[in-house]
Amino acid sequence: MRDVKKVLEMRSQNFSQRQISVSLKISRDTIRKIFNVADDKKICWSSVKDLSEPDVQNLLFEQEVKINLSIKQPNFDYIHKELLKPGTTIKLLWEEYVDDCRSIKSPFYQYSYFCERYRDYVKKHNLTMHINHKPGDKMMVDWNGTRMYVYDRYTGVQLTANSVRL
Repeated sequence: MRDVKKVLEMRSQNFSQRQISVSLKISRDTIRKIFNVADDKKICWSSVKDLSEPDVQNLLFEQEVKINLSIKQPNFDYIHKELLKPGTTIKLLWEEYVDDCRSIKSPFYQYSYFCERYRDYVKKHNLTMHINHKPGDKMMVDWNGTRMYVYDRYTGVQLTANSVRL
């Protein structure tokens, strides 16, 4: 909040809330809030005119709860190493990050922004490998590391790596 001292000064000069709002470009709800708090604490312009703006704000709003707006940054080194393990997904690591943030009551990134920040980290540190190939020449499968099984469509028998015919 800004110009609390100026609001109190204009109030002492009998300006209306609407006039103060227009001249200082502050919402009328904010002006009303300042008026109500000043009335509750019996604070007038003569008692605050020698104080600085931050002191006036602390005097009026000292009981308001301070909210921690610093977002805990994810440890992308750890995340990148964990993603190399079988069965680990970015979604699981995000959920772990969210649990850590909630345990210390800190705000956290939403999933989409978390993924965006991770992509930026990977790009910045050149952690990906680009594979050059002709389209349609090779089939590449990406999965999360768990074993994938192939079954014969006619018999239903699980095939081994040696018996798979393409």
